[in-house]
Amino acid sequence: MDEADRRVLRQSRVRLVGELQVAALWDALLNRELFTPGMIEDIQRAGSGSRRDQARQLIIDLETRGSRALPLFISCLEDTGQDTLASLLRTSRQAAKQDPEAIRPLNLKPVVIGPELWPAKLRPEVLRPEAPRPVDIGSGGFSEIQLKDQGFEVASTSPEDRTPDSDPEPDATPFQEGAVTVDQPDAVSSLPTPSDILVSYSTFPGFVSWRDTKSGSWYIETLDSIFEQWAHCEDLQTLLLRVANAVSVKGVYKQIPGCFNFLRKKLFFKT
Repeated sequence: MDEADRRVLRQSRVRLVGELQVAALWDALLNRELFTPGMIEDIQRAGSGSRRDQARQLIIDLETRGSRALPLFISCLEDTGQDTLASLLRTSRQAAKQDPEAIRPLNLKPVVIGPELWPAKLRPEVLRPEAPRPVDIGSGGFSEIQLKDQGFEVASTSPEDRTPDSDPEPDATPFQEGAVTVDQPDAVSSLPTPSDILVSYSTFPGFVSWRDTKSGSWYIETLDSIFEQWAHCEDLQTLLLRVANAVSVKGVYKQIPGCFNFLRKKLFFKT
């Protein structure tokens, strides 16, 4: 399935899971050779075996069934009298072809571990002096900055870092202002500005982040609980591993938090 059809299917997933009558579809899916009998049996056993779980698994597996999967699925919906859903998908597919930007995945916003998310009485130990932060563009990346990032210098005080006969040098040519006479990568003899930063996401980009209508976000709820129980004795990375494991086994619906990590040391909290 091409990316445009995949986006149409994912955008309509909530509606399909809520309304799709899967029992009427099995024969049509087999007749059009979208699925084999064994695949149909696997879909029927998905989750608790409920209609919603079967519909959800059908939509997920449909993405793997080739470039003609979506138009064939629309035809199956029409053959079984599910014209409203068929019309929804057909209209969305036509709109996507006319304007590829009309249907696009939502940009996920990273959740930065900062003071606003720490449980009461927890404060991080300062590991480095304040340094300018990169410009966050909202999808886990950083904007392209024309000026070279000079980072900040780190003085070595460890005896093992220096020996009487040692003369360390960079593997790449340090960045020099002015004319460049050698064809080698630029580099600076310092750490990049984004060092000592950890950004945590509630889910992998492109996937759903779940929340309970009463207790709130699975991720934030679990983060708060894990920190309350373990922050007095474990470092931040270990805490986030506990959070990821706890969220990944929570309920029928699946979610896995993640992070990108530029920390140079273990970070503990004062409790």
